[in-house]
Amino acid sequence: MKKIMQLKEFSYILKNNKNEIVDYWLERQDVKDIFLTNQLILTNERKKIFYDLFDCIISIIQWELTISECPIKTKFLQLINENSLNILNFFTIFTSLKNSINYYFHKEEVLSFALSNDIERHFQRITSELYIEYEELQSSKTNLKDNYSNLLIEYKKAVDLSNIVSKTNPKGIITYVNDKFCEISGYKKEELIGKPHNIVRHPTMSSSAFQELWDTIKNKKPWQGLITNLKKDGRSYIVHSTIVPILDIDGDIVEYIAIRNDVTEFEQAKEQLSTLNKAMKHKVDELYSMAQIFEKQASIDNLTGIFNRSKFEEFFDLELEKVKMQRNNLSIILLDIDNFKEINDNFGHHTGDEVLKSISKIISQNIRATDTLCRWGGEEFIILLPGTSLMQAKVVANNLRKIIDEYDFRGIEYPITCSFGVAIFNNDDTKEVLFKRVDNVLYKAKNSGKNIVIGEDEI
Repeated sequence: MKKIMQLKEFSYILKNNKNEIVDYWLERQDVKDIFLTNQLILTNERKKIFYDLFDCIISIIQWELTISECPIKTKFLQLINENSLNILNFFTIFTSLKNSINYYFHKEEVLSFALSNDIERHFQRITSELYIEYEELQSSKTNLKDNYSNLLIEYKKAVDLSNIVSKTNPKGIITYVNDKFCEISGYKKEELIGKPHNIVRHPTMSSSAFQELWDTIKNKKPWQGLITNLKKDGRSYIVHSTIVPILDIDGDIVEYIAIRNDVTEFEQAKEQLSTLNKAMKHKVDELYSMAQIFEKQASIDNLTGIFNRSKFEEFFDLELEKVKMQRNNLSIILLDIDNFKEINDNFGHHTGDEVLKSISKIISQNIRATDTLCRWGGEEFIILLPGTSLMQAKVVANNLRKIIDEYDFRGIEYPITCSFGVAIFNNDDTKEVLFKRVDNVLYKAKNSGKNIVIGEDEI
């Protein structure tokens, strides 16, 4: 039995096989369709961005980093932004990368439930973080400004135009204030000169914060930081302060000068931004969940709950690549419910649907976890059996035929049986050739008395 590996343990293998995985990713039809639709031509320089992004993502997963620590992500986001990829394209690209990694793990036969969940968890986090940055980049491209952006612009103007200045003696008594100080505090100059500077101290400012400030400037060093002050009318305001000790010729402190900028609106904007980011993250999580639901809906047959034809062909392509590399057997079983039209005509379509669901369940419970079952269409089902010879596949088919024949379909006084056609992949086969061959074998079984298994070697 092979060891079930965790994602971190397998990260180094992914990096060593980067070219194979990224090439497979970029050659997937869903990714190529997006590039074609958005006229994104992959030059060697652009292709390198995808390789570097893959390296970075694996490092993020391996070391539990954040996307902000990925230097290549800026080039990647600029590339897809220049080509105006929409949200659906964005999620499709990363879902395709996740599926490419899953395919590689599947090929190496180490894809466990825990490993699959680990990949899913990390990709949800990485995609969410990247999407937030991509949405901000798109907003910048279209010059859309939200409330907090306007506040930041207004704050820049305030920095350019406003300086709040005061001076105190070594004991902290105010000796000078400018007009901006009076304007923001609400006090007149005569109400401030000669008063301790703590006249504007806000009660929420801790004593320890001021102790650190005084310890610094008494040691003849400048201090910088945020201070919340109190206006005369009881309202608060926040300033970024730079306080510098002024020394005489002997090096003694003669006064302190403080230059401040009003950052009240900026700090409020930061709080709004934090709230907005949380809301955006929630929105991204919802979009990601929706993408996962859509992906599942596109893969599952609504009636039976097993894979549909489209998803089966995707699995078949994966197994086909594996067969070509490892030269293993790959067999296929196509089965059809005998006289299904008569079941619908005599018992109704609801009963026919129940028969389809029951047979799906019977087959699912009697094949291997490595086998793939799907509803091929109507009353037809198809089973893909990796590493299975034609003779072994015929044994599986006969076992299923017998179980279905003996199964008690309650409420249906009518024999329910299936006919089976079995074929094996040959080296010169295409997918279409193999499917046509197994379909012909099934046709032979249907015309040989039904409730029978026929292999292509019997024709």
